[in-house]
Amino acid sequence: MRELYNSLSILVITGMPSKTCHAWLFATLLAMMAGGARGQSPAESLLVRFQEKVRQDMTNIPNYTCLETIERAHREPHARGFKPVDTVRLEVSSVAGKELFAWPGARQFEDRDVTSLVTGGAIGTGMFANFARNLFVTGKGDRRYGGEENLAGRSAVRYDFHLMAQESSFQITSNNATEIVAAKGAFWFDSGSLDLIRLDVYGDGLPYSLRLEEAVIRTFYARTHIGDSDALLPKRSELTMSHFSGEANRDAIEFSQCHEYRTESTISFDAPPATLPEAPKPQVREVNLPAGLLIPVELDAAIDSKTASVGDTLHARVVEEVRLNRDLAVPRGAAVTGHIRKLDRGSARAPFAVGIEFSEAEWEGARAALYAELIDLDRKSAGAHRPVTYYDGHANTVLIERGIRGVGVFYIDAAGFRIPPGFHMLWRTLPASGRIEE
Repeated sequence: MRELYNSLSILVITGMPSKTCHAWLFATLLAMMAGGARGQSPAESLLVRFQEKVRQDMTNIPNYTCLETIERAHREPHARGFKPVDTVRLEVSSVAGKELFAWPGARQFEDRDVTSLVTGGAIGTGMFANFARNLFVTGKGDRRYGGEENLAGRSAVRYDFHLMAQESSFQITSNNATEIVAAKGAFWFDSGSLDLIRLDVYGDGLPYSLRLEEAVIRTFYARTHIGDSDALLPKRSELTMSHFSGEANRDAIEFSQCHEYRTESTISFDAPPATLPEAPKPQVREVNLPAGLLIPVELDAAIDSKTASVGDTLHARVVEEVRLNRDLAVPRGAAVTGHIRKLDRGSARAPFAVGIEFSEAEWEGARAALYAELIDLDRKSAGAHRPVTYYDGHANTVLIERGIRGVGVFYIDAAGFRIPPGFHMLWRTLPASGRIEE
């Protein structure tokens, strides 16, 4: 049966690439004829039709990106339920079979692992597109009919599957170890429309180095309007990792605000050209900031623990001229952009950890990549709940951690906080050559 499916896939792709609907109908008819000729059961014939349909769905959608909102939670050993840790927001897209991530509103995607953006807790990849592509586009894995079920009021057909480690691309990081593991699970599709409804993936034969009892990803699919077509995309997903210790981490993931984008030399969020030609924009000069500059900034808007999430964009302003050998390096009023990189509490009694990273400074006619470390902050401007300090032998000093280069983490000992606009921080630029993608 797999040989039949592979031959049909080649026929549709190479024979009639510009006539998707006709190709699918032709492949369906051919599959039914071949099934009858080879004595296929109705279930086997239905699987061939579904696989060709979902393959067409996944290979003919336009270029697009979605907002991924991740609500992370943790469960202590012997505890009954999960407790919220934080919320993370990222832009996610799938290009050439690879998932790419960026901060919301970023100028472009970068080929970086998601762990270089999000630190701590559990974080997973593959929910957006990779698993489904491995199963249905490349035709990897073994499948076994699991019967018909009622799934949320829909008549669904279930198939169980298994992927070997070299087929799955199921990468898990746990206990400071990273492994690609085999995967097993099931998928369900609508018996009438043949639309994929749900995909469950379980890590199989987890290596001891991960110290995991179980790793599970469950993804639900729905049709979404993208450009001029309706595309079958992930709607929500849940990742659960249970450890030998009895602890567990859970990510509840929602995909929303999906939209089409154009691709040029990089993947960007630039708006499509207007119908009427626009006046040429002034050239922006790219500036390289040397290491060692001290840049004082103030936040433009508040950070409220009740509403803020990891990935939220931060805007600030340079409050004093920054000079290098009497020459102006960064003018007063320059706009600085960054993101919240960390916002969580280790427990109900622990202080909030607040991580901030600034990545760009812009002023009239110029723009500079900003790679800097947090040196100091003004506790008085932090609002009612002030950052934690420690005695350094001479005076009380704000506790700032710099475990991730370019990210400053400070602590607020409160159940909730609101850092007001005008919060003052001092950053020092670092050598760009020393930048490390954590």
